[in-house]
Amino acid sequence: MKQRLLVAAIGVPLLLVVLLVLPPIATTILAAAIAGAAAYELLHTAAKKPARLYALTILCAAVTVMTVFATAALPGLAWVEIAYPAFAFLYVVGLFYEVVHRHGTPEEIPFKDLAVCIVAGFVFPAMYGCIALLRNISPVFVLMPFVVAFIGDSFSMFAGMLFGGKRMAPRVSPKKTWAGGIGGPVGSALGMLILGLIARAAWSMELPLWYLAVIGVIANLFGQLGDLS
Repeated sequence: MKQRLLVAAIGVPLLLVVLLVLPPIATTILAAAIAGAAAYELLHTAAKKPARLYALTILCAAVTVMTVFATAALPGLAWVEIAYPAFAFLYVVGLFYEVVHRHGTPEEIPFKDLAVCIVAGFVFPAMYGCIALLRNISPVFVLMPFVVAFIGDSFSMFAGMLFGGKRMAPRVSPKKTWAGGIGGPVGSALGMLILGLIARAAWSMELPLWYLAVIGVIANLFGQLGDLS
């Protein structure tokens, strides 16, 4: 609990500065760093022999995010559209080479590790790259994923603590309850409503409030599935 409050007190203001005040490239760099950290965590958690795969996979994750931003926000960089597929192709070929080359040896790399590297290097970073695209559209839109995640998670935690009750997925997440699972979408919907009112006052953007609430509920449900996954 204390750690969460400390993160909120220090991390949230810094995050808002990056997302709202600094140029869009700052958001892109942040998203690339998050993608790299996520790649490290996924390799550390799911791969059996990830040590020799860390550096290139983390680099691939960061490059993927930067490329998503560059191709959409900086038109005219034709070389990026050629260089990135070439980089991605060589990376995947290199992974397969390592798996084949070390097959049957004490340093054998399980095929599952290769699959994890591809997910960590391409799939998740492509999603994080969308954060950079949202910032390029408007500060309001880039705030939406964070509002859904942060406020929904907080409501879920407090609802679980207050009401407790039956566990949602005891074999996966023993502390997650159905009360928390319901509190999450409620919190995300309320957060999106508040964001819609702020958008009207600060940016003169008339976003339909009911639509934002629906997005908050649906996005939170997908987020809970992702959290359990």
